[in-house]
Amino acid sequence: MSSTRLLTARAVAATDEFVRSLGARIAGVDPRLKRGLLYAREGYARAFVRGVRAANALRYRAPPKPYRLLRVDPDRIRRVANFPISKFRMSGVVRDGEWDRTTRRFEDMDVFRAYRAHFREGVPWDETDFFDRIVDEIAAGYERWGCTSRADFEARCRRLDDLYDAIDEHGYRTQAELADSSVDDPLGNYRHRRGHLDDEIVVHIARDGELLFSDGRNRLSIVKLLGLDEIPVRVLLRHREWQATRDAYVSGWVDPSSEVVEHPDLAALTPPTD
Repeated sequence: MSSTRLLTARAVAATDEFVRSLGARIAGVDPRLKRGLLYAREGYARAFVRGVRAANALRYRAPPKPYRLLRVDPDRIRRVANFPISKFRMSGVVRDGEWDRTTRRFEDMDVFRAYRAHFREGVPWDETDFFDRIVDEIAAGYERWGCTSRADFEARCRRLDDLYDAIDEHGYRTQAELADSSVDDPLGNYRHRRGHLDDEIVVHIARDGELLFSDGRNRLSIVKLLGLDEIPVRVLLRHREWQATRDAYVSGWVDPSSEVVEHPDLAALTPPTD
């Protein structure tokens, strides 16, 4: 990724963060405005994604469908992508470059280590490095997951316990499934907002088809610890070389005996016809 593109991506991400923060402040002044602001932002995001989807339809034989969920084994998600831009701006995007050359491992993240220590070894949240980091960032003036104080974050950690118990008892559910059920989302994600990109585990796909973690660290940590065999994920960014594999597959240019045809991103496509 060029330095110019990286700076542009960071500028866009900073702008999006400013808009979100401004909306939060406005909603804080008058909570009645919160839902309207959320729907306004979602409408803008969906319009942006529609534009990307229309452009992809002209470029590719197997254009990405940004809102399609893939069923994947969570153990396949091992490495972490680092791409500083808002999720809706990556939705359905195909990009070349070296962005998929990452050495970061999900299980090395302090959040996953905290989950493992807390749920497997009984370590209190406030004795984990993850807790210390977030509290330090809040003390420095940053808002984290809607938390602006240590007490806020302690309450959020209690909700993480509730989330773990809910998934353990009821299984993993998409946001749409939660909206249609009587099961509450302990993290308070926005019910009735079906298909919203921010509310699912999201991944990118590298040039060789590897699934790279992007967002949803709480839920992914939990399903890994619970040993779930399959979860729904949303794909945002695909490497251009992997998109070429998708196009080749629907064109009938991929050997049907190849292991790559079992990839969930290909299995979701219409297979080639003789």
